[in-house]
Amino acid sequence: MNKFETKSQLNPRRENMATKEADHNFANEIWFRPEDKALLQKKEVHTTVRLGNRQNGKCEGKGCYLPGTFVELRIYIPEQKRFDKWQTEIVIIDNELKPISQLNDKELVSSLPSQNKKGKLMHKLNEFYRRKIFDSEYVSVINFEYRDNIRTVEDLIRCKILRFATLPQANPRNIEFKKYTIPLIEHDYPAKTAIMWNSVYKEFGFEEGNIMLVGDPSQSKFILDVLRQDKKYFGGGAGVGFKDEAIKYLDEIDPTAKLIGSINFVLKTPEGKLKGYNTDGLGYALSLEEKFKAKGEDLKGKKAVILGAGGTGNAIAFALAAKGMKIVILNRTVVKAETLCHGINECYELVDEHKVRFGSEDQIGKEVKDADVIINVSTKGASGNMEKYCSLAPANLPDTAENIRANLNEAEKVLQTISKQAIISDIVLTAKPTPLLKSAQQAGFDTLNGILMVVNQGVEAFWLLHGQELAKKKISKEQVAAVMKKAAGL
Repeated sequence: MNKFETKSQLNPRRENMATKEADHNFANEIWFRPEDKALLQKKEVHTTVRLGNRQNGKCEGKGCYLPGTFVELRIYIPEQKRFDKWQTEIVIIDNELKPISQLNDKELVSSLPSQNKKGKLMHKLNEFYRRKIFDSEYVSVINFEYRDNIRTVEDLIRCKILRFATLPQANPRNIEFKKYTIPLIEHDYPAKTAIMWNSVYKEFGFEEGNIMLVGDPSQSKFILDVLRQDKKYFGGGAGVGFKDEAIKYLDEIDPTAKLIGSINFVLKTPEGKLKGYNTDGLGYALSLEEKFKAKGEDLKGKKAVILGAGGTGNAIAFALAAKGMKIVILNRTVVKAETLCHGINECYELVDEHKVRFGSEDQIGKEVKDADVIINVSTKGASGNMEKYCSLAPANLPDTAENIRANLNEAEKVLQTISKQAIISDIVLTAKPTPLLKSAQQAGFDTLNGILMVVNQGVEAFWLLHGQELAKKKISKEQVAAVMKKAAGL
């Protein structure tokens, strides 16, 4: 085995990514030789060149290196056919495929001394492969950083572990603030958080900034470890994908969030610990309460059918149960709905007709007929392969025209059985109405999207972080809410 070879087995850390890209061969190790060990231990090497295509999931048999992912750096001793005991972890920053003829010395500066110029590299390749390497052959130029060197949000962005979200309005494209709050999301979407928080910061003279960043929830533990070290970070959101995952790696969890089993906000304490909260449920309950109040009614005793279980749905179910609503939770994976129901019933000691009930998607048609509000908290209608599906009916994948048409036809039949007095709600935030809201609006139903919930939960989270400071300035929670509502377009 030569210096340019790797072991190509699937890294459990990238399990989610590998599921989506099952046909790609990801390497989870990168090997060097004993003579390189001293420089690697000093973290003086940041570039390596591998013969062939090792780039971005389209690599040859030895395995590829994807930017933003971690691999184990190991020392292989060919004479003894074993590994050195020392090893470390690195993250791949860039991986550029190009013919050797286009290489220049500048790209090789941070490589090993034996490869830091094109002439030296060619000599080394010839030596390793025991043949003439031609200028027309392709190599992968791989830049990396050592895990221990990643200590700030800036480092996370530089190393492609996090990237700036582009769809949220007024989301900064830099981190040049005295301090910052960082909401983490799994995929880019037109969230309102950045414009709401940054509008409040500007209105009341804060020097802080709110920056939404996209990352992989499976890397939550490492990301949170870095946030603990970053002195400019003092809190932020746990958005789509991070709500259920980040909670596992926090130092403290608010009792309500612990009951719910997910978080949407992280606060860094004066001691540098990370504490998780969940204001999603309260935020939604307040928005729904406002809807019913406009009709001269309150939430107590009203029937809510919640489509989906997990993340934000958990928080909403707990909050609405606390308001005295009759809750039915329907989910594709029934055991998740059942677990959530048991947790709520036990928490609030609900018995008999007051107990929260659960079921499968097959029961949607039956349960929505007498519902006062139907709430989609599932991924149906969200971006990706579920974007064109309506939550009133099961969704079969792949998202072919035929499967989508079958879903929408079934959903339309269900919609016709719902009382016109019902409120139809979808918390999924998209640039245009989700299939559920679009069909409900066309049918004349009163609808509720997730924007007011986002405002309400944002106000509560902002107050957790800045409440004492604002109170000293005689700024009320109502004033914060007014700024956020205006920023969100309400």
